[in-house]
Amino acid sequence: MAHRLAIRCSLLGVLSLVLGCAAPGSQTQVPEWQAPLADQAQAQNRMELRMEEMTRNLLVLRERVDSLETALNARDRVREQIEPPPLTVVRLQPPAQASPTAPAASTPADSAAADLYRKAFNAYREGRFGEAILDFEEFLRGHPDHEYADNAQYWIGESYYSQGEYEQAVVEFNRVLDRYPHEAKAPDALLKIGLAYEQLGQPDRARVFWTRLTTQHPHSEASREAQRRLNGAQ
Repeated sequence: MAHRLAIRCSLLGVLSLVLGCAAPGSQTQVPEWQAPLADQAQAQNRMELRMEEMTRNLLVLRERVDSLETALNARDRVREQIEPPPLTVVRLQPPAQASPTAPAASTPADSAAADLYRKAFNAYREGRFGEAILDFEEFLRGHPDHEYADNAQYWIGESYYSQGEYEQAVVEFNRVLDRYPHEAKAPDALLKIGLAYEQLGQPDRARVFWTRLTTQHPHSEASREAQRRLNGAQ
């Protein structure tokens, strides 16, 4: 608003100056007794032309002032529509007892568990299988019921499998089935047990676990791979 008033005052000042210059009293007129009548008529014509020009300039300036003021008003209306109203801070008193169905807030223990799991998985992904096994085992000791527990146990088996330790891999994959039979990694564990037995030269035992996989988890991706291998083994 202050910016708009300053612009308007400046333009009005220009108008006043022009008006002051256009006032008839400010012009120096030649007394009639000092000039011929022809010169006086020419001077009068020039004065009238100048007054007309000044009048046109005044009208142009007036239109510019009105246009600028309209633009400023429009900008202010748009700003009022865009800018959100000031926020009102409402302080709520905590309830006496938390609702039993309310979700639990994240705790430092949860954050530490996620960090440890991430550290172990990064070690596995980078081929540091021994380090990955130790970190996943530490994760399971501290968080046996964590939502990533079945994943951690599965990746222990994968770490041994990646090192060619197939017998120990079978042991670790079986722990997935024993501890987390209904979790997401159970179908993958059944598939990898069959692959480990295949690497150990025991195809019959491999087919037992692949058949079990196709029966218990028929719609899983691991089941489709097991079925493909069963068909190829016939």
